[in-house]
Amino acid sequence: MSELRTKEGSIYHTNDLIRVATLEELKAAGKVVVRGTRCPLLVVYDDGKVFALDNRCPHLGFPLHRGSVEDGILTCHWHHARFDLASGCTFDLWADDVPTAAVEIRDGVVWVWPQTRYTDGDAHWPNRLREGLEQNISLVIAKAVLGLISNGLDYRALVRDAMLFGARNRDGWGIGLTILIALLTARQTRGGGKPR
Repeated sequence: MSELRTKEGSIYHTNDLIRVATLEELKAAGKVVVRGTRCPLLVVYDDGKVFALDNRCPHLGFPLHRGSVEDGILTCHWHHARFDLASGCTFDLWADDVPTAAVEIRDGVVWVWPQTRYTDGDAHWPNRLREGLEQNISLVIAKAVLGLISNGLDYRALVRDAMLFGARNRDGWGIGLTILIALLTARQTRGGGKPR
């Protein structure tokens, strides 16, 4: 058994990879869905190349295998969010990027890594929060906050970043800063109204 190392440093044994199909079977089908570690993976054959992505549209979770592929672009047919097959990056800011998985072809068989990752790695959620704040897209902001918290970021760091953004961009943020400070105060207050 041999070991393979990803760009991020994760080590997988070759028996950890997921067998998808033969290359010929994938060419004929165009798209195949397999079970990944944390999500279903969509494996796509397009223009002589093989790609693997999370099968859930990051906008609202619609199964991407029901979408269409043309010229290296995957389009979700629910809200028409578009994604670059190679990177998973979206062409539509409101949709978010779709995580990708590495693909290997060995002896005519297509294999995928069991884990997905974002093109910008650990910077993904902080980048999305900044973009959501700059563009005032509440769905992107909410998803970025949930992503950061699920990655273990302390809520106080999120509040600090939002307050700094609000202070730099005061026009239209007065009420938002007031609500943010009220929420922070409420979070830090225990019974009896005393701060922690």
